[in-house]
Amino acid sequence: MMPILPTAITRDGAIDEASQRRLVQYCLKCGAVAIGHFGIASEFHKIPDHARQSLTEMIVDEVAGRVPVFLGVTAPGVGTSLNYARQAEQLGADMIMAALPYVDLPDAEGAFDYYASLSEATTLPIIIQDTPASSSILTAQLLWRMDQEIAGVQHVKAEGKNFVTKTAQLLELSGGNISVIGGAGGKHLLHLLRLGVTAFMTGTEALDLHAAAVHAHLEGETEQAAKIYVEQILPYLQFYLDYSEELLKTMLHERGVIDCPDVLAPPAAAAMSAVEQAELDWILDRIGWRKHWPNIP
Repeated sequence: MMPILPTAITRDGAIDEASQRRLVQYCLKCGAVAIGHFGIASEFHKIPDHARQSLTEMIVDEVAGRVPVFLGVTAPGVGTSLNYARQAEQLGADMIMAALPYVDLPDAEGAFDYYASLSEATTLPIIIQDTPASSSILTAQLLWRMDQEIAGVQHVKAEGKNFVTKTAQLLELSGGNISVIGGAGGKHLLHLLRLGVTAFMTGTEALDLHAAAVHAHLEGETEQAAKIYVEQILPYLQFYLDYSEELLKTMLHERGVIDCPDVLAPPAAAAMSAVEQAELDWILDRIGWRKHWPNIP
């Protein structure tokens, strides 16, 4: 499990250091083997540059070398991404994760050049993040080529369009010799594990459940993994994936991990309706999710 942290804030929008550090402890207690920040779950696109350094420093400090720290460096422009990558290395990160620049998408050769430039800018291993916006550009063939030809590229995070099929293609092209990390909030978690991925980035709202499914599968307890996935994870994901920004923090707040459930302004979508919230609560009451920090997992 390689969870990506949300950005904990106070009611007035300031970074909540106590909650941010508690998130790290929660992830470690749930068995995380790496901890990340500045991904979509972190609302990276709403975090001001002046806050990146302080957030990085507190996360690296709280992790204290127990597991690797990876940081997202995705930005609208290549130059900004390169600067983020250099800063990540200077501040003690162990890996970086990068999607393609998301305003003016490059073509295939531009994508290759972008990741090559990141590899030249830092000595840190690179996780390529395949998103719905980039999935038609980052084909399985191009991803495999970059894995072979760009020294820094060591992992691919699968979550773009048709990512289940692309994961199978990548593993087939490479003979299983490429590191593919699952994503998309845990969507198709068990199916990607069955295909052969060995790591997963999900949200942190139910990391104990996701970790239990992953660990069971990797330990050969496939029926137990399927039971957790089908009976505990999928029921709440039907609501969660429609309101992930809101529910990530709301659910962590309910568990006592963070003090404030607010998202960074502006919110990505209208709030969940009272009817949907009642039905989600009905699910959460039944899947063994209602544990309160520090009694998690």
